Amino acid sequence: MEADFKIENYLEYYGDAKNVQKIIDECSECGAKLVFSHLPDYKNFIVQEVARCLDCGKHNRKLLHIIN
Repeated sequence: MEADFKIENYLEYYGDAKNVQKIIDECSECGAKLVFSHLPDYKNFIVQEVARCLDCGKHNRKLLHIIN
């Protein structure tokens, strides 16, 4: 069973700026550009991010970003 959301920790990003941008923006399955949605929760200081691929339909990422 997969967790609903992971907490962003930035350890999965590696390489130069171009490679990091590719990891963030592109689908890991088909390489298409991802569509992002963000839901802020200012009371708990988090932002929920969901990344979806419109080409293959895969949910690539569900992250919680801590804002403080």
